[in-house]
Amino acid sequence: MNYKAALAYVDQFIDYERSPDFARQTRLYNLNRISMLLDRLGNPQNRLRVVHIAGSKGKGSTAALIASVLRCAGYKTGLFTSPHLITPRERCRIDGHLISEEDVTLYILEKLKSAIEAVSDSQFGRVTFFEIYTALAFCYFADKAVDFAVVEVGLGGRLDATNIVSPVTTVITPIGLEHTAILGETYADIAAEKAEIIKTACPVAFAPQHPEAQAVLENRATTQNAPIVSTGTISNHQMLNGTGANNDFIDVKQGFNSNTLIGQQFDLNTESDNYLRLTIPFLGQHQLINAATAIAGIECLLQQGYDIPKTSIYDGFKQARWPGRMQIIREASIAPSMVLLDGAHSPISMKALCGAIQESFRYEQLIFIVSLMRDKDLTAIGEIISQTADSVIATQISADNPRVMPAETIRDAWQDMYKKVTVCPTPEKAIATALASASPAALVCITGSLYLVGEALKVFRFDGN
Repeated sequence: MNYKAALAYVDQFIDYERSPDFARQTRLYNLNRISMLLDRLGNPQNRLRVVHIAGSKGKGSTAALIASVLRCAGYKTGLFTSPHLITPRERCRIDGHLISEEDVTLYILEKLKSAIEAVSDSQFGRVTFFEIYTALAFCYFADKAVDFAVVEVGLGGRLDATNIVSPVTTVITPIGLEHTAILGETYADIAAEKAEIIKTACPVAFAPQHPEAQAVLENRATTQNAPIVSTGTISNHQMLNGTGANNDFIDVKQGFNSNTLIGQQFDLNTESDNYLRLTIPFLGQHQLINAATAIAGIECLLQQGYDIPKTSIYDGFKQARWPGRMQIIREASIAPSMVLLDGAHSPISMKALCGAIQESFRYEQLIFIVSLMRDKDLTAIGEIISQTADSVIATQISADNPRVMPAETIRDAWQDMYKKVTVCPTPEKAIATALASASPAALVCITGSLYLVGEALKVFRFDGN
């Protein structure tokens, strides 16, 4: 058996990430299958020190920052995230290295398959795509004896497959109105779902929250006797250019040979410490919140006596990588115009993206390439983009994903908002069309779905690391 056979086997199972009935599958969300599956596998999650992260936005970036800090502190660190951009191997990595094709094959076809099939014959129905990769990650991390496993929640929290762990620290990133058909229609409803990852006496880090969400989270922490660590105060924020010097923005008109982006620098004051001149290789004010939340999570670990030198926080932040989020493609041999990739797929994340573009870039023309899933708020996202973009190219990813919104639907909904909105049937054609019409001083932004970002990274020959 080989790697392709292993992937084909997993693809037979329900994949809620691609299900057209995404909102109507709520009756199948439970922890029974994952509990039974992990029990048959020896409960590997019980051998892990888990940092468990939930939230509506920024949880992937926050997870990547925490994992990078722990790695720099000398800990062997696993990182489990979703969804993937190019290969499912991205979901499971140790010390920054993706799980190998050989290990994916070994775990799925030899170690997990019999347990998967036994559980799938139970009264609780077939296991899901996400449950399989969750079990794979826990087994892999336990077998490789990682010191920490940084685990990102897939959806919600209460009934997410990852909520089978007993974490040493939990982290809640900013909560917004997302997946309302499943999680609830108010901040309080959604916060209640995500708050369920907070466990008894386990320290929890909170990002700044909507007041309704904050009240729910604090109440859950109080009832669980879980100490709360909040983010500190951010100050002295500056953009950095390629020489490490301060810069107010990235001037696209300067071309690719100029010393443009390396990231952002800022100070952070918390109740426990002061962090001066922290540097992250990410763009956008929202990433400062993610960085502050990551430090709050690290301070939860410090309070428990884990040895994490302050230098490892600085080094870990500088070395962190998180592709597909405000990622710049800037090699003239690949793209004659500057291209920005970001998986913003909700009004809250699209507002953050557009704000970051206006804050960080200077350009003569802004072209958006957009693909969306059917369950997204098309009107709200369109209204946000319309305040920033000069033109939009609507496209759609491969037809084998039934959740994808047709490009024509996007065009028809947005044509009164924009001077120019056109349709291209594939991401490849949309990118080629945008680059052909863009001037060297233009910025092309590819967004709306992490699936679209993944397709774009393939076009630009990015390998997923």
